[in-house]
Amino acid sequence: MLFSVSAAFALKVDKIVSISVKDDKGKTESRSYRLYVPDNVKDNAPLVVSLHGANGNQLANRPMTTEVADEEGFIVVYPQGKTVDFYLAGMNTTGWVSSGEVNADVEFIKAIIEDVKKNYSVDSKRIYCCGFSNGGMMTYALSNTCADIFAAFASISGFQMNEFHFRHTGARPVPFLHIHGKADDFVKYSLMPTIVDEMVARIGANPVPVKTTVPGKYTKSVYEATEGGFPYVYYEMDGMGHNDMTNNTPEGNSAKTMWAHFKQYTLDTPCDATLKWMPRVEEEGYKPAQHGWINTGKSILRYGGAKHASDNSDHNVYRSFQLDKGNYKLTFKSSGDVGKKFLVRIKKIGGDYVLDTTAEVGEDAAFCFKVEDGWGEYIFALTRNDNADNISVTNIALHSATAEEMTSVSALEASSMDTPRYYNLAGVPSSRLRKGFNIVQTGPNASKTIFVK
Repeated sequence: MLFSVSAAFALKVDKIVSISVKDDKGKTESRSYRLYVPDNVKDNAPLVVSLHGANGNQLANRPMTTEVADEEGFIVVYPQGKTVDFYLAGMNTTGWVSSGEVNADVEFIKAIIEDVKKNYSVDSKRIYCCGFSNGGMMTYALSNTCADIFAAFASISGFQMNEFHFRHTGARPVPFLHIHGKADDFVKYSLMPTIVDEMVARIGANPVPVKTTVPGKYTKSVYEATEGGFPYVYYEMDGMGHNDMTNNTPEGNSAKTMWAHFKQYTLDTPCDATLKWMPRVEEEGYKPAQHGWINTGKSILRYGGAKHASDNSDHNVYRSFQLDKGNYKLTFKSSGDVGKKFLVRIKKIGGDYVLDTTAEVGEDAAFCFKVEDGWGEYIFALTRNDNADNISVTNIALHSATAEEMTSVSALEASSMDTPRYYNLAGVPSSRLRKGFNIVQTGPNASKTIFVK
């Protein structure tokens, strides 16, 4: 029976709750979480999921604290992580499998939310997630897998590792807050620029931040929301190491800062749910080459690459363009030598092109493509035919595409052809003939099949 507290204040609840869930092999197992309900909680209460770090537990009271829950009247839960192989640290200990995929840990966290909702009046549009260290890594992962459950996210001293699975495929962009110590050499502060760049592009924020510095305390960078997206807020804390809280934020401690961030947002806060990636490289003050982009020689813009080395040290945080199975639409604007053509390519590293076509300077480009073989890392490349060609590209955006958009864009391309277009049997466009079967479209309603050895 749903417990209503509107008529009178309830007694404070602070207990360990066990629930039955499935492990990654589909077997039922018992897992637990700590439930904290303040005595001033009311109907339709917010809920915060707070994730401990590696070697932590559900009693840690971090990174969200029960004191803030008492002050603000929200429910907070502290899930208990299972033993995980942390190969980077060379140990097995409690934590989270933060791969970016839907796995047993993700389903466990979903099950906790449903369990709380069975017994308390929870506002489903005001559920939030935060985490410390490995819990922060899991928070980043959940921003992909559970973007339709959590209204906003916050991480302290934790960012996505394990091959950096951002994926660019969550149900929507999300508001995100990150707090990191400048003296953190465990989850290394020095690697944060890559994290920031990837997440800012994922949520469509302005990549040139508005900065505020309070000497001896912090530098706050606000990557402001643009149309359809959300902001990414980043605190760089002076003198802070690998810690689960700090008292040097503007609100007086990091838990209060996270709540101040959370309470601005609900799942109804407007955004463009189809947005997957918007790097906004044309913003004044943004220097693409300093952020992993290649824009020299024939490369108008090129982004993405594979892991730099076989070891698992700093090389598991690297600049990567990642896609999962789905339909996508790439759009951009071009200027310069009107009428000049240039190559537009998205290629899976170690695999095939999912988009290989041409665009013409001066036209608004829109290309739809499919990813059919699951998650992968890709190279995004816009390439001129001659170094002397004057071509600039702006307003790059990647959205999910509907079946109707896939059809309409393909039809538009076919109707406006002045040269043959090539496709493989799966309908993936190419700028030239490739090995195997090729469908050569020679007119709006004419095509032929050619086999190349």
